Amino acid sequence: MAKTGRQQEDGVAVQSPRLQHISRDITGIKLEPIVALSTSHTVGAEVLSVLSPHQQSERFFQRQSAVQSLMLLEAQLCTLKNALNCNNLFINLPITVLTVGKAFHQLMQLKSSPLNIEIVEPASFFSLSSGQRESVTHRLQLLSRQGHRIWLDDVDETVIQPFLSCRLPLCGIKIDKVAFWRLRATPALSRLVSLCSQIAGHVLIEGIENDQDRAYALQAGAGLGQGYHWPCWYWPED
Repeated sequence: MAKTGRQQEDGVAVQSPRLQHISRDITGIKLEPIVALSTSHTVGAEVLSVLSPHQQSERFFQRQSAVQSLMLLEAQLCTLKNALNCNNLFINLPITVLTVGKAFHQLMQLKSSPLNIEIVEPASFFSLSSGQRESVTHRLQLLSRQGHRIWLDDVDETVIQPFLSCRLPLCGIKIDKVAFWRLRATPALSRLVSLCSQIAGHVLIEGIENDQDRAYALQAGAGLGQGYHWPCWYWPED
């Protein structure tokens, strides 16, 4: 991925009026590199919001509605469009975007290159009714036909099990960083990667913080990595 922008080593996010219009607690955007473990080449980037210091990230985004999540995504893509030459962006969306008709229609109308769509809190899929699960599966198939790539985010050995019997159009699985830290020096990590590989073509491990972590992830069979081992990029708005 081309680094066509200003990298800020001090980690201070750039202000964006478009994002501030959505919430004053969103102070900018950062991009976390997605790296091929075997070559250490950057192959993509995850688009993340930078929040004001008093906000707790997980709690903040759990309060966002499906429509608010889509508004934020549109603002992020608009902010980045002139600053970044990259067609392999990873973005986070709650499963409610797939259950709320208005939000899903808005997602289908997005004018962007194909995205890697990460479904956050994927276990919530199984709290849906059977009819809702069928609808979500159909909508994921529609997104895949548009060229988008579907990922499950924050997976561990418990989360992955129920998905083994599903037929979702998944491109990849992201293994949760806490699960990685707990399993990294054990054979259980390889078993988890193997399970993920049964339902998706790509396995990415989060939480890579040093060369030893990269070696653990590579030895376990994962193809991609993400974490503080590779510095984030902060992008200004043109």
